[in-house]
This record gives sequence, structure tokens and C-alpha cells, in this order.
Amino acid sequence: MSEKFNVVMSIKPGLPEQLLTEPMWKRLHEIANIEQHTEITDFSDPAALDRMKDADYLWYGWEAPQITADVLNAMPKLKGIIAAQGSAYKSLTDEARRIAKDRGIFATNVQAANSIPVAEYCLGVTLLESKDYTLSQHQYGEQRAYINREVNYADAGTYGKTVGIVTATAQIARDFMEMLKPFDFNVIAWSRHLTDEEAAEHGARKVDLDTVFRESDIVSIHTPGIPQTAGMIGAHELGLMKDGALLLNSARGIVIDHKALEKELVSGRIRAVLDVTDPEEPLPADSPLWGLPNVVLTPHIAGSMGCDLNRMGASVLTEFEHIAAGEPPVHFEANPLD
Repeated sequence: MSEKFNVVMSIKPGLPEQLLTEPMWKRLHEIANIEQHTEITDFSDPAALDRMKDADYLWYGWEAPQITADVLNAMPKLKGIIAAQGSAYKSLTDEARRIAKDRGIFATNVQAANSIPVAEYCLGVTLLESKDYTLSQHQYGEQRAYINREVNYADAGTYGKTVGIVTATAQIARDFMEMLKPFDFNVIAWSRHLTDEEAAEHGARKVDLDTVFRESDIVSIHTPGIPQTAGMIGAHELGLMKDGALLLNSARGIVIDHKALEKELVSGRIRAVLDVTDPEEPLPADSPLWGLPNVVLTPHIAGSMGCDLNRMGASVLTEFEHIAAGEPPVHFEANPLD
């Protein structure tokens, strides 16, 4: 066996034990020098600096402090950053990115692993709401009597319904479209740089953004929440939606104009399942969206949680196993400066 390498952790305390099962920890200890329960939460702490100076790899993740030039300079032996989050470089300052590039420090992430549960959430919502799940549950609970399904839910079902994907080039969107393939949905997709070939590869037809909102029975949002996309979906797009159509947002709340969305939902014209909101979840207690029969609010549960965290942990362990075997990383993340 090759010589063990040194790993330090900067991640939410206790999270590594949620990410890795006991057998995973056993395997990691076989190939790396790493101490459990030693998460670094302050890179300026003298004890942390003492451990950092010999680190070959940094296991980085949620709620960790930003990686600055000083942090990288404190780890002269550092070869790579193994991020247990969607991106490593988003947590590096511009100067730190330059240092990483100059020193050849690579980075990996668990975006692929974290994408799966979000796509599964979208699939579950799509299947259930195509059957008028929320509407029927409310009506059944209120009436507590026989309900004529053929009359009350005449449009329920999946066959031939249209699912529209906004920002179809996102990893979660691609995974979601793949999960939709076994079903009889018509899938249409939009993204700024989406090609006809890419859409077809995932079982979709490329259309413009207005067409997604105009033709879809379910519109699923996968747009990143960045300043350039804030309020990208407004009154115009929402106004194009069919009466009774469903808006599904598992991305970021700021992508949608909150006032325009609130107006449509309070009117009852469209439906929504929102795992994210603006203001960021939870909504204020006096928000009119609470309790609306056409709105489902979930507390940002689409991403990895519970046992799904072990998928992220398995991804992290795989990277370390490849390092131990002298193999290239699996989920390499390109430096934005490359």
C-alpha cells in the first residue's frame, strides 16, 4: 500500500459523520491520516494552522469559512481540495483561485451526487401533481364524502402532458429529464446555450422560454440564483401559463419575481410547489401563500439530507481512493481562471 496522505477538514462540525458511514470511515482511515471531530471553523486559529502546514488535501464543505490566499499559503503542501458541496471554487477568493492555478492545486465537488435527490424530488412532484394529488387531498379532507373523480379531476394523469424545463443545461435538469424518459410526458426545454442535439439527447425538444411557459402543464425551474438571474421569471412568463398549470421551483427563490408569483397564486389561477422562496425560506408567518390550497411549500428538502448524505460521502471517499491509487479525480472541477 502506498504511503498515507494527510487530510484536514473544514466543514460544518458533525457533518462528516453524517456523510460517511462507519465502513466508509474505516476505508478512509486505511488510506489517509485524518482525525475525526477536528473540523476547522477558523483558519486563523493557531492549532488549526499547525495542522494545516502538513496537509496534502483539504476536505471542504458546507458552512466552512472562505478560502483566501492566506489559507492556501498556510498549506504549502496542498495538492487538492475535495469539496463536499456543489462547487469548490465558489468558496475561493479571486486571489486564492490564482494561487491554486499557479500551484496546480486541483478541486473536486459532489455536484453529481447532490443533483440526484433534487431530480428525484422533481420527479415525485411531477408524478403526484399530474394526478391532482394536492387538490384531491384538500377536497377530500374538506368534503369527507364521495368525490366523482371523472368530474373533479378530468385532466388528471400523465399521458401526453407537457413538462417544461427552465435552464435545461443544469446538472439537476439533465438528471430530471433522464428520469422522465420512462414516462409518457412530452418534454420541452429552454436554456440560453442549449442546442437541439443536447435537448434531444435528454428526451426533450428545444423551445424558447415563452413557449415553455405557454405550453407546459408543469414548469420546472433549474436556474441558479445569481444576480444576473434575479427576477428572471416575472409577470409576463407567469401570465403565459395555462390555467391550472403547475410551477415547480427547486432551484432558488430569487429567480422568480415574488410579487408577480404571489399575485398569480392568490388568484388561484395556477398552482405551485415551492421548495425555495423569496424571501428565502421560511416565508414570513403572515405570507398569504401559507395555507393556500393550490400551493405546496416544503422547507428546502429537495437536496441531500438523511441517508442521501451518504451518496455525497461516497463521492468524497471515491476521490480519496483515486488519489491513493494514483488515479485522476472523478469529479474534477475546472478552475474558472483556466
